[in-house]
Amino acid sequence: MRKEPKRGQDEPPVSAKELAEMGFCEKRVLLAHLHGQRLTLAQRRSVERGRQAHEQYYREGLAAVSATVADRRCFVATCLYGDAAWQTETLRRFRDEVLLRYPLGGWMVEAYYELAPGMSRLLAWQPWLQPPARALVGMLVRMARRYVEGRGS
Repeated sequence: MRKEPKRGQDEPPVSAKELAEMGFCEKRVLLAHLHGQRLTLAQRRSVERGRQAHEQYYREGLAAVSATVADRRCFVATCLYGDAAWQTETLRRFRDEVLLRYPLGGWMVEAYYELAPGMSRLLAWQPWLQPPARALVGMLVRMARRYVEGRGS
């Protein structure tokens, strides 16, 4: 007869509930892999409400951070999105927290302030240029947002 090794004294036993949860999660992963993630209408609504709440929280945080910053200039983003838009606030935060900390970044900001008023007038005068400009600036906003959030500032 074979003897089973004894469990260590410091190891707690695994409960039946924990075993059931492990089996359920494994089955759920397998089903999601085979058939895709399927959410009920109520779950989809809940996910959307959560996404909107997180976006609102993010916008409020950006507004709170930018309220302490004296320089509110952001010509092109203001023209494309509006003065209080989260995209505009993200670019301001990137300028203040990243670009202005380096000599090259300061030079880039100065060059932007020379060129941006004319670009903004052109975008206001030729509205058909706004969608491609919004797409280009949107890419910059997403990169700036990832960078600023990744720094944990």
